[in-house]
Amino acid sequence: MTKAAIVILASIVSLNGASAAATGYQKAYFGATKPGSWAQYTMRVEGQPDMGYLSTRLPDEAGQQRVQVRVEYMSEGRLTSAYTDYGLKAGYSLENDALGFGKALVSMSSRTPGTKPYAMPAAALDNARKTMPDYAATAQFVGTENIGGKVSDRYRYTQRHPGNPAQIETGEIWLNETVPFGLVKQKAMTKEESGKLVSQFDLLLVDSGASAAAGQDTAARKPANTVATGPVLLADAFRKGQVELSVTIASDASNGKNLRITFKNKGERPLRLTIPAGPTTLDVGTPLDKLRLDNAAAKSLDLAPGATSPAVEMTQTGARRAVQGSFVLSVYEGTPLYSGSVTVDSVKQ
Repeated sequence: MTKAAIVILASIVSLNGASAAATGYQKAYFGATKPGSWAQYTMRVEGQPDMGYLSTRLPDEAGQQRVQVRVEYMSEGRLTSAYTDYGLKAGYSLENDALGFGKALVSMSSRTPGTKPYAMPAAALDNARKTMPDYAATAQFVGTENIGGKVSDRYRYTQRHPGNPAQIETGEIWLNETVPFGLVKQKAMTKEESGKLVSQFDLLLVDSGASAAAGQDTAARKPANTVATGPVLLADAFRKGQVELSVTIASDASNGKNLRITFKNKGERPLRLTIPAGPTTLDVGTPLDKLRLDNAAAKSLDLAPGATSPAVEMTQTGARRAVQGSFVLSVYEGTPLYSGSVTVDSVKQ
């Protein structure tokens, strides 16, 4: 072999080694995924109502780590929830990889509110192990970006899904080590091998935290977190991201006048929420822009962290209103977030 050939061969080996080293995560992103930690996302699919995802690490059982995923979606005009619980083989660590746990599945069950869990059979488990994501296997670092105030590392990935025909998913994920499950944002597109588009979606983190009831060390909590910090007016609590509204429009001929609203405390301490008598206007972004509410008499709600109030009957005013449907409103990092399905129209007052 000539000296020139040796140099060329060495260059090829060096390039192949560099390519292999470029695949995988550049650092640890999942250390915050402790028992009780959770991350909430909004998924946007073109032509469909937004969906909500809540990933939670459940308390360990018999040395096995567990994950629960709750999906919220619109069904027949109502916001519906579905839960899937995953049990992982002993020795698997979510702190090492909280996104690729599908390959470690040993149990899986699903349920909807008010029903008993349905344990998936062995064939379904085997299929899940083959099809659930393992981004680290093909992840290639792209750069670093600020996503909603979180400096996040961006990776490109490709995944092949078996089937007839087989499907290929290409996408990008943004990871931040301070967030449970590590994921801040995701964009993905799936096509058949022929190039035919199957689906595409965007996923964005809207909130994250940890629950003391699910395993967090309560001794480390400050006493102030056990005392309500209110009263806080509804408009202020919404603007600061302290409260989430789930709104259902009465199915009558009142052009969206009659609403049923539940209020969820999004913070880590009790909230005394005050709904004042008279008008309240909330800046809620698209598609409604502003939600104008009116209440006949002042009302106070004491909400524990993560708790949801009973439904409150309120009146919607203004010429431009939501006249049909159900939707969820919140604010994250100063940005209004909407999910659900709603018809907006101008009405005569």
